[in-house]
Amino acid sequence: MVVERTHGAGELPEAGAFRPQAAVDTLIAKTPSHGGGSVCLLTAHSLDTAAVAEELWHLLAPEALKREFDAVAGAPGRGIRLFRWICALHDFGKATPMFQARFPSYTRQVLDAGLEYDAGVHERNTGYRHERAGAHLLREALKQAGWPRVHREWLWPLIAGHHGDIPGANGLLPSRLRHRLLGGARWQQVREALLSRISEETGFSDWARRPPVQVPGRTTQLALCGLLKLADWLSSGLEGVDDPSRVSYALSRERVRKVCAPAVPAKGWGPALPAPDDSVLDARYGPGWRHEGLTRAVLGLTRAMPSGGLLVVETYGDVLETGLVAAEIMASRRKAAGIFVGVPEWSAHHDVFRRVRAWLGHLDASYAEKAALLHELRALDPEWSATTYPDSALGRYLVSECPGEPGSQDGAFAGEGRGTLLPVDWFHGHVRGLLAPFVVAPAYQALAAAVRTQYVMVRMAGLVGKVLVLDIADFLDARTRVYLLEALRWLGEARVPVVLLAPALSDAGRGRLLDAWLGGALDDEAYRGAVPAAAPAHPRVTAAWVADGLPRTTALGVDAGAGRPVHVQAVAERAASLAGDARARRQADGLLASRVAARLGPGQRALIVRNSAERAQTLLPVLREALREEDTVVLLHTQLAAGPQAVRAREVLARLAPRAATGGGGRYVVIADHLVERAFPAQVDLLVSDVAPVESLLARLGSLRAGPAPAAGLLVTGYAAGGGEGRDGPTFPEESVRLYGRAGLVAATALVEEAAATERGWQLPDDVDALVAAAHGGTHGFAAAWRVRVAQAREEGRRQTASAEAQAAQHALTRRGEHGSAHLAGLSYLSTPHQEWHLPALVRGEGCPVETLAVIRDDHGYTSLLGHRLAPDGSVKGIPDAAVEAIRCGAVRLPPDCWPSGELLDPLPAWEASSYAGGARRLRRSRALVFDTGLRTRLGGRRLRYDHELGLLDEGPDEEFGTTATGG
Repeated sequence: MVVERTHGAGELPEAGAFRPQAAVDTLIAKTPSHGGGSVCLLTAHSLDTAAVAEELWHLLAPEALKREFDAVAGAPGRGIRLFRWICALHDFGKATPMFQARFPSYTRQVLDAGLEYDAGVHERNTGYRHERAGAHLLREALKQAGWPRVHREWLWPLIAGHHGDIPGANGLLPSRLRHRLLGGARWQQVREALLSRISEETGFSDWARRPPVQVPGRTTQLALCGLLKLADWLSSGLEGVDDPSRVSYALSRERVRKVCAPAVPAKGWGPALPAPDDSVLDARYGPGWRHEGLTRAVLGLTRAMPSGGLLVVETYGDVLETGLVAAEIMASRRKAAGIFVGVPEWSAHHDVFRRVRAWLGHLDASYAEKAALLHELRALDPEWSATTYPDSALGRYLVSECPGEPGSQDGAFAGEGRGTLLPVDWFHGHVRGLLAPFVVAPAYQALAAAVRTQYVMVRMAGLVGKVLVLDIADFLDARTRVYLLEALRWLGEARVPVVLLAPALSDAGRGRLLDAWLGGALDDEAYRGAVPAAAPAHPRVTAAWVADGLPRTTALGVDAGAGRPVHVQAVAERAASLAGDARARRQADGLLASRVAARLGPGQRALIVRNSAERAQTLLPVLREALREEDTVVLLHTQLAAGPQAVRAREVLARLAPRAATGGGGRYVVIADHLVERAFPAQVDLLVSDVAPVESLLARLGSLRAGPAPAAGLLVTGYAAGGGEGRDGPTFPEESVRLYGRAGLVAATALVEEAAATERGWQLPDDVDALVAAAHGGTHGFAAAWRVRVAQAREEGRRQTASAEAQAAQHALTRRGEHGSAHLAGLSYLSTPHQEWHLPALVRGEGCPVETLAVIRDDHGYTSLLGHRLAPDGSVKGIPDAAVEAIRCGAVRLPPDCWPSGELLDPLPAWEASSYAGGARRLRRSRALVFDTGLRTRLGGRRLRYDHELGLLDEGPDEEFGTTATGG
């Protein structure tokens, strides 16, 4: 049904009486539910968005992007006018009958102005949305104005993508009902008047005569689309304006400044950051620091790059500060505004955050206050809470590791030290949080900018102005490597400086990293360069950059001086022990415990790294029996609740710090899983490790204390040896194979057994290159008894790698062959709906660990796992954010056999309330794992029990299978 204005006798206006500009003033953009309580006119929202965009340009856009967009627009200072004009037109598609018809109770004045629409045909019931309509209509307007096709084609995706998804060109036009959706001649006149009005207001009235003169890079386009999305988000929070007389760009600027000042993250260090010279570094770290071999190589290559590039630092040691200084130098050259520090998902995020803040404090005390920790449980970090919200009225929670211990208070949560003060700030969410100037986060947060997800443009907007420092130790498997290389191509295209930290890389692996960044910088998807030669030494530093349009690469092998021998001992187990047979496991654990007790002297320290929490749990009681009463054994793994896990991690880092005092007295042993694999600065006298790929073993070896010590050495376990020459064995635990793949495990086992048999051990770092080359090269580097087994495992690994890469490529931001495209059209083809809490699973694929939030149900309702009382139905409505974070300290990872069932768990019904605000909203996406008062539950046919020392235990199959834990 067509709805149109009706007139009384003699009132029908003449055809020439229609006034398009008057009709423009009647169009709405927001209803009261989305307009701050009142209707917001389209002109008002458009100009508000342009005003926010201008603020974001000054506060968040990096200098390099501003220079590039000035060049795109054709003159210095013209880039900002072009950008705010584009942002003002983001809702151009709302000047259509399809949008105005959606809200007939608020758009009567549209009909009174002489326009018409069909109330039964609108964007909600046709599936054709205003962002696509706006992109199509603006594209046509640019064509009519004579803009070259190449500029029309890069601009319209910015409009089409302002709700998070960028369609292809074939998705811009409706398949049917075009006239009723977009309107006829009068609607076209209104849109022309709207375009003229917005162009005049935003200072871009010559848009038709002066189109852009060059095409921006795709990374720049994506970042600008992200800033546009942010501008729309922020402007939508303003109070609506329904009076045309109150609409102007000057008034919008006044309104916006009041909102943006407190909402937008503080600026970073800006273009004036000086590069640190030798005197600055000497004063900061001491005169000897920059003369160390690796530091000297990193500084030399970083300073040789004119404006930053890609720097790959390979060492099994802890070089975070060195990587930060390299980033500081590149940021000064590039005039970058901030830094992103990405660490392995399972590493000690909180210690990295402390160290990054300490480094920032050397530059300026105010910078440390601006650092953001984007970790799901960042509230556990006392520095984050205390520095980000120092004036918060929320109380601090006194905590202890186990509820009921002396010193705990009623309602306190478990954990140690300070509690949490964490209002859920809009700009500190995991997507928008990348816009903070200084960020510490799991590295997958950066890789997500290369995954085809909704709002990927916001992620890119947060990264292009930074220098990235990424520890890629856990991104060398086939699937995540696809996303790492994709991210490097996009970052290289914008010449974003990147520092990669890795324990060791093969020549092929190193070459792929260089080719990805340089291929992006050179706009050549097929680029394949030669890996720069370097002396066969380790550590190694490799640099890549572009100068005068040509790729430049260089590498340095660092002479680390006299190497140190590491005695390698192979401690094989029976296959039954690896499969979980209780008796065989006790025997294997007992043998290992005896060896550790015999090797460790008074006051010495050991780190035992198991590839699963279950193997760590079974070893603890056996090892305690083998040691003396004055000795200490600490268990630290991923199936501990988040609160105790953080407590123990801080304790362990303090006890095993590189400069911590040692000597006589009790021995100190840490049993851990891969939680401690990287970004865990500890030093021990003895390392015991389940077998892992050579790169991971080297990363773990970084914790061995330098210098002679009676116990110094490496014991490798976690495998069952096969027979002699042939196809049998070795055998590994299922979790080891899931984590690392069989090929890498077989190669590492062969090298370990060879080192143990010769009693030579490994000379570190001298043998690193040879070990990595053998693990990834031909079979000639292995003993004859192992060559067939290694070859078979590699063939199987190649098939699995090809499959994993193909699956990952389906979600990569750009499909093969499309990196040379000049625009973003079709970027969101088959995009993944944005569910932030599922992002790790998307990056890692199937078999990703499942996190739950444990609660205890009793006769009175619910308590958190660590003792915080909830409302009888579990509701947290109205309680402080800090109390919500106290509850979330009971987050716990499920055992692997429970992951499929765990994915089906729901929040408690009381957590689903849509009216929750602040921290309570976080519980809406939590999977509730409900225990009884004995801390037991059933899930997926398994019996689970939580022990405050051992963590979450899988006690085997449920004899009464059929009863499973639920969210209620």
